[in-house]
Amino acid sequence: MTFGEDAGTSRLVVLFGGVGDQILWLSLLPEFRKRCGGPVVVMANQGGSRQIADFFQGQAYDWLECFQQPPSLQMPATTSHFQPLRVIRASHIFFDERERYQLIGRFGIGIADLLRLILDIPADAPMTRPRVPDQARQAAAERMRDWDLPVGRTVLLSPWAHSWRCALPEQWWIDAVRALTRQGYKVVTNVANRGRSIDMKGADQLGCIPGTQAVDLPLSDMIPFAELCGHFIGMRSGLCDLLARAAAKKLVIYPYGEGIGHYLTGLPFDIACRFWSVAKAFDSPDVREEQVNSAAPFDPALLDAWLAA
Repeated sequence: MTFGEDAGTSRLVVLFGGVGDQILWLSLLPEFRKRCGGPVVVMANQGGSRQIADFFQGQAYDWLECFQQPPSLQMPATTSHFQPLRVIRASHIFFDERERYQLIGRFGIGIADLLRLILDIPADAPMTRPRVPDQARQAAAERMRDWDLPVGRTVLLSPWAHSWRCALPEQWWIDAVRALTRQGYKVVTNVANRGRSIDMKGADQLGCIPGTQAVDLPLSDMIPFAELCGHFIGMRSGLCDLLARAAAKKLVIYPYGEGIGHYLTGLPFDIACRFWSVAKAFDSPDVREEQVNSAAPFDPALLDAWLAA
């Protein structure tokens, strides 16, 4: 594909970052596409990015270009104005860091608000829902049957995260699984991203959380799978963004511990949680969010309140 001076009014959006970043950008691109005055081209890799982009086919872009290796493109310099350039690096880091922190700290904006500023779309521009194809729903149903998982009585755990740099100890998750099992739930662990989590880089990969069944499925099937499970508990990660509007009970955990302010690039913990809030970003009040001390033992009251809500 050639994208040069003769590309007219078209905009090229290159997907970067993790699952959450890409979901957020693609959810807002339909509104940008309406207003930018030309076709929108999205570039994605052939792996997970392609699967995510497919959720928004016909909504977020006019055509999709896929690559095996990252393209050699001249990315725009960091900018402090709100007019998107012809080539857009789809990342909130695109924004000037000092202004970004000022906006976050002084005005209480969230990650989706920041992306609206970058794209120069209205502050109330809606987030487009991903469209789940029928074949993904069929595949998820087959997995539930093959793995003997009860519909509506299964809890999908996501205990590892690449982006949230404070983990809960394995014992916390083991105790949570025991509490869920006592209440009659079957618990499965998403192991797809375990090797990418910050706390496990360079270490031997764990299996699933003891007492659970390991599951590893493509992103394209994750939404209908979570909906059939009926329940999702995860550390703040991109998977939480993907499942933000899934028809399931959702609990997002923000662990904290000593030095968390350093890990969150200087932001106070409560401000960081507000900025990264899944419920705020996707206007999803059914997403329950809890801040959990990583040094404290598991408290069954946390699950009891969530399940009773």
